[in-house]
Amino acid sequence: MIGYLLLCMISAPLFADDWDPNDDTFDPNLQSVVIGDRSWIGDPSAFVHTESSRTGYTYVNATNYAGMDPAVQISLMVPLKPGETVPSAGGMLMLDKSQTEAFVKALTDKITTPPTDKQQRWPIKTSLKGADWALTYQAVEEQRFLQWENKTKDKVGTYRFTINATKKLIGAIQHSLGKLEAKSDQ
Repeated sequence: MIGYLLLCMISAPLFADDWDPNDDTFDPNLQSVVIGDRSWIGDPSAFVHTESSRTGYTYVNATNYAGMDPAVQISLMVPLKPGETVPSAGGMLMLDKSQTEAFVKALTDKITTPPTDKQQRWPIKTSLKGADWALTYQAVEEQRFLQWENKTKDKVGTYRFTINATKKLIGAIQHSLGKLEAKSDQ
């Protein structure tokens, strides 16, 4: 009986059947969740890669790579279709402490401020040279979204987040920022 209870307690975060893509709160205790037929690290925020109409998920963590300032890494992972071998979508942002704080402020401002009629593009400053990321608003059937755009030489990748997914992502970013700050204090 005790073994069964321990198994349930250990495996609950791994399968997280109650994970909800519309939840707006980040749970740092989730190690991974199973969504559909795939496992995703942590408590991800869902987004739609608009060019492929595929739902993808985020992973946020504090990093300290050699040759770079400590940073918060935000990975945008879009699943491959069966038979695909090369990813056609996805991206990554690396934000140092001040960039992370500015990005959280920008996201918070954008979800609490009503959009204007004029389509604006707000650049996102990152630690990776040559990275061209920006935020835009999008409204579809009276629902607001924040979109992240990544311009490369060949194309523009657009990742659409609901307001609730953005709120959850802000929680994940703040959690990783706390880990980043704790590491730099040591």
